[in-house]
Amino acid sequence: MTSAAARGSAPAPVRFGLPGRIQAPNSSPRAIALVGLGEGGAGIAREVAREGHPHLDVHVLAKSAAGGDALAAIQAGGGDLQRDLMGADMIFLVACRGDDASLAPVVSRIAHSRNHPVTALYIVPAGSPSELEDETLRTLRSGVEMLVVVSDRSYVPAMIHALAPEPSQEKPKP
Repeated sequence: MTSAAARGSAPAPVRFGLPGRIQAPNSSPRAIALVGLGEGGAGIAREVAREGHPHLDVHVLAKSAAGGDALAAIQAGGGDLQRDLMGADMIFLVACRGDDASLAPVVSRIAHSRNHPVTALYIVPAGSPSELEDETLRTLRSGVEMLVVVSDRSYVPAMIHALAPEPSQEKPKP
């Protein structure tokens, strides 16, 4: 068998994916809302916010909704949560084991009023007993369409960057 160089012709372009599929991104960047719940989730959300992602709205709801004053807790989180949830293409909640996730159903109701699904990212440190189901997990499970359980908090910023790359990382459209 001879190589393309030996035959005097250029090598065939490398293709990926299935034939007939679009080979480059064909959508505009996704708007993402990230809501940090409890102290651990709030810390992760603040870390991601410091990265200054242009397509990301971050809200921190570290306050408890105990006493039924969910509105006050959401207002204490700053920003306009409802507006940002309505404008988001994807909505993520982030919480760590033991966090107060009592505001998760409130956030989910706002999102569901506009038919937006909600995904929860639940951070459980590696080596933690997996058979233990805490109140945080039960609360998240009851209010979201998808629950992702991970052991490494670095999963959250990596996921955000993969779903909505920054403008310098976006591939040009053909």
